[in-house]
Amino acid sequence: MKKIFALLVLVAGCVPTHSTVPMDEDMKSVPLLEIITSSEKDSITFHIPLGSDFDEKILINTLNMSAQEFDYEGLLQLDPEDSTAILTKTYFSSVTHLPYKPATLFTNDKGISIHFVIDKDEIISVAQNFKKKIPRKSPASIPIVPPIEIDDFSYLPDNLLLEPCPGVSYPKIENLIPNAPRTYRSGTHRGIDFPAPYGAPIRATEDGVIIRADHDYKEVTNEFRKSLLKKAAIIGRTPSDIFEHILFGRTVFIDHGVNLVDGKRLISIYAHMSEIEDEINVGVNVKRGDTLGKVGNSGTSDGALKNRKGAHLHFELIIQDKEGERYMGKGLNYKLLTSLLDRLFTTN
Repeated sequence: MKKIFALLVLVAGCVPTHSTVPMDEDMKSVPLLEIITSSEKDSITFHIPLGSDFDEKILINTLNMSAQEFDYEGLLQLDPEDSTAILTKTYFSSVTHLPYKPATLFTNDKGISIHFVIDKDEIISVAQNFKKKIPRKSPASIPIVPPIEIDDFSYLPDNLLLEPCPGVSYPKIENLIPNAPRTYRSGTHRGIDFPAPYGAPIRATEDGVIIRADHDYKEVTNEFRKSLLKKAAIIGRTPSDIFEHILFGRTVFIDHGVNLVDGKRLISIYAHMSEIEDEINVGVNVKRGDTLGKVGNSGTSDGALKNRKGAHLHFELIIQDKEGERYMGKGLNYKLLTSLLDRLFTTN
């Protein structure tokens, strides 16, 4: 069930409450996907005929739209103007925190049916957590908490980043760019998976100084890797020690300093490398376009098996400022995210 849910949760958008999507122009009479959403927006069933080559976007579109329209105030018995209700609705009205969970899966000779339901326990838990953080004052003195603001990254200049793998543009597949769920590690994808072949060159996206270069990286066994992922599942997130020191594999970090964007420090990350150039060491200054090493699959299950399957470059840009730090594109929907990436990356 987890594998199916991971396949479904890829993008955000909107579809009708009850719809049938045709397979193509020549087969309009053949239903590709039937969607039934309850009037309370608390359950959704997808009917998918066997052999269908459907777009997974439709599934997450439905879940995301229903998540925005669900009656959170009614479930929590809160006033619509209550700060807790506002925060809870804002929290779940995002593809990053969908309140749905897969409940049942049925198959027969005609196809597959997947039923999702609102995870009421999770919603109540989140609301209670928000309530604890709101000071206890008289109702008249409690200010209305505005919706959480999402960074639009408009301060990042055009053509900021050179494509890290020559001739390889960033993929337009939602599962390979920021904000995609990573259920196997109970986390969220922070970067971009450039689909470059094993051994392809990796270059610095901008001038900077090396602050990490894992020349002595040693691959862990898949058994040990699985034991760490089980711990991540128990706590419901990917701890930084597991994420950045095990799952990244052989990695290079570049500090681009504080001069590219006023008041912000930028750091780029290049993960899963097969090799790092001998001269790339901590403290070394690099120029935009300098070769850092080669594409690989270190830090992955295939890397542990010492084969070359699944090779790619995992690239991240981290932004730090007085508010904290976040990865490039965090919280943006697909349209805004791809517009940002189109603007930032250049071939020269």
